[in-house]
Amino acid sequence: MSAPEPSRPVAPALKAALRHLRSVRGRRPAAPCADGAYAAWREEIAAAPDNLADHMEQPADRAMARAEAVAARAEAERLRA
Repeated sequence: MSAPEPSRPVAPALKAALRHLRSVRGRRPAAPCADGAYAAWREEIAAAPDNLADHMEQPADRAMARAEAVAARAEAERLRA
């Protein structure tokens, strides 16, 4: 049995993007809240995975992050309609 490969260090930019995403998620408005406040938060959430995708190595991970951002923007737009 071979030893597991050592994990590669996480790039500082990726770490910062992950921290930012956690920070934004932590600012989720408490329920119940006005649709406008929730929509604004969803817009902020959308920007975070977009930023994260810029620093991801795997194309599938980047695509998933971008899809999350698109979904968050669509939800914010729906709430504002």
